[in-house]
Amino acid sequence: MMRKRAILLAVALLCVAAIPRGVHAGPSPGGNSSDNVEWITHVPFDAVTATGARLIGKYLYVTSWRNFSIYDVSDPMSPQLVTTRPFGFQFENEDVSTNGEIMLFSESLPRSVLHIWDVEDKSNPIEIATLDGAGDHTTSCILNCSWAYGSDGTITNLKDPADPKIAGDWHELIGLRDDAHDVEEFRPGFVVVSTISSPLLLMDVRNPLKPKVLARGAHPAPGQWLFHAALWPNRGKDRFLLTQGEGTSGPFMTYDTRNHKRTETFKLTDSFTVEGSSASSHWFDEHPNYRNGGFVVVGWYGDGTRFLKVKPDGKIKEVGWFMPHAQRSGFSAYWLNEEIVYAIDLYRGIDILRFDPKAEP
Repeated sequence: MMRKRAILLAVALLCVAAIPRGVHAGPSPGGNSSDNVEWITHVPFDAVTATGARLIGKYLYVTSWRNFSIYDVSDPMSPQLVTTRPFGFQFENEDVSTNGEIMLFSESLPRSVLHIWDVEDKSNPIEIATLDGAGDHTTSCILNCSWAYGSDGTITNLKDPADPKIAGDWHELIGLRDDAHDVEEFRPGFVVVSTISSPLLLMDVRNPLKPKVLARGAHPAPGQWLFHAALWPNRGKDRFLLTQGEGTSGPFMTYDTRNHKRTETFKLTDSFTVEGSSASSHWFDEHPNYRNGGFVVVGWYGDGTRFLKVKPDGKIKEVGWFMPHAQRSGFSAYWLNEEIVYAIDLYRGIDILRFDPKAEP
């Protein structure tokens, strides 16, 4: 029931188009932005269903509800389409998981199927296996895609990716009574779990069939929004865990990780929402130079793309923004290098932006 409610909430929020107050930047052909954000161009990937992406080396893997595409982004200003694979309606694979050799596509609707694609030949990806019953809302590679953890609890053995097998339920193994939205590996065998209303989790999954909970971070507003995504920068060496919530005014947050080994807890440090808006944050990415603070870019549904700065004390400040013209739903955003960002919009596709880190917004 909680999973159904979470999916319905996520879909409903796609319709949010909140207009932020107090913005005054002039227009560009792509939209409005703060003075330190420049719109470069638009790539109409797959309008009305573009969801997420993953950058591995010089290749960007982008998925939608109807297909996936691979781009050569050696020149971030001019991405070159290598291939597109259409497959009909499959919802929704918003967290793209790949090691550059295989790619997972988690179909939770209309069926529950995990699709495994061989993407070693970027020009000719091949679906090599499907696994019924493993189509969790999100499914994430762990241990270099030799295993996968699904948000609904499914553990998949991918040691032979052409013959995947369901191996267990990590929800049952750790006694999780709530549900989860996403699992993110920040170094081999260690993950952060974005739960629904329970505390977020740090887990040791080096033995995927014997996961261990190492620490928790309390949910500040259970029932108002769900933990959606989390990252622990620099392979878990950073002071702050970064996370965001999905729902009405879903925030971006920092959690202090100091002493977590002793206390087994993370402490909420700061929370940011767009002033005057009820729109929710969504998938985000930290800057390549992020070290105990720095820039973060966030897809923010009806409020477009937001550039934030996490200060050394964990406090959060908005330092830039981009708002496309007309209908919009900022689904995710990714740094291609120190200045170039790909903003993926559900309705538009990809907007390529340049952020000036030295300019005042």
